[in-house]
Amino acid sequence: MDINNGDEEEFEFSRNYFLAKESSGKKSTRKISDIDLVDEQELRAAVANIEPKHEKETIALVNSYKKLYPRWVFELRCGFGLLMYGFGSKKALIESFASTALAEYPVVVINGYLQSINLKQVMIALAEVWWDQLKTRQRTSSRNLQKVQQPFNSRSVDDLLAFLDKSEAEENDSFICVVIHNIDGPGLRDSESQQYLARIASCSNIRTIDHVNAALCMPFDNLYTISRERFLVSSQVTLNSHLTEFKDHELVKTRRRSDGQDCLYIPLTNDSLEKLLSEINQ
Repeated sequence: MDINNGDEEEFEFSRNYFLAKESSGKKSTRKISDIDLVDEQELRAAVANIEPKHEKETIALVNSYKKLYPRWVFELRCGFGLLMYGFGSKKALIESFASTALAEYPVVVINGYLQSINLKQVMIALAEVWWDQLKTRQRTSSRNLQKVQQPFNSRSVDDLLAFLDKSEAEENDSFICVVIHNIDGPGLRDSESQQYLARIASCSNIRTIDHVNAALCMPFDNLYTISRERFLVSSQVTLNSHLTEFKDHELVKTRRRSDGQDCLYIPLTNDSLEKLLSEINQ
């Protein structure tokens, strides 16, 4: 009898505990719009004061690359292009190389990471720079150049490429160096733009220095194989349902390529993705 009374008391205590906890707390009336955003200048100043990590190692690595500048110039003079790839931004390194080792050559910089990039305007600019280069060399030689009959801005893309591919210079050492930051940027990812970039690079008077920042994309079969090996999904139907849910919550987005296929991508910056991966791997 005493045992039953003890059980009843314990039950009553547990019941009262959960009854006391079931009442919901007071809801907050705060809104996201009430958050005070940090001023942009203040944020930039705070970011500028952050000490870079592995500064000594980074300086040593950059100095080792600078020792390769003469070799890179030699390869450009031989008609080859340079492709920089790997982790981290190569923009400062490429611009340092262009401003120091290529000071005697005309250099055109293309910011491929801009959505508004226009390749025809780029070709027009290259043609104008090359024409100025030829006129400058004409003053120091006895060769006469044929006058341009039609303005460059009214020419077709094929005509511009044909002009850039002409061998007008007396020396093979004369060329334009084209620096392209992100050859796979948002405005250059379609097949037509990639074909134009390839044709620009193949012109005899053009040398290219490219910085690739390839998109994080893979065939669906490869994604399914990796997900199954990690026991994340058990079938393609499950993977499709997960991807659909990710799209609904805007964790991934869809972009249709020029060939009609849908490409999934994560709408985050490279820095954010690297930080996320580092936190996951900890």
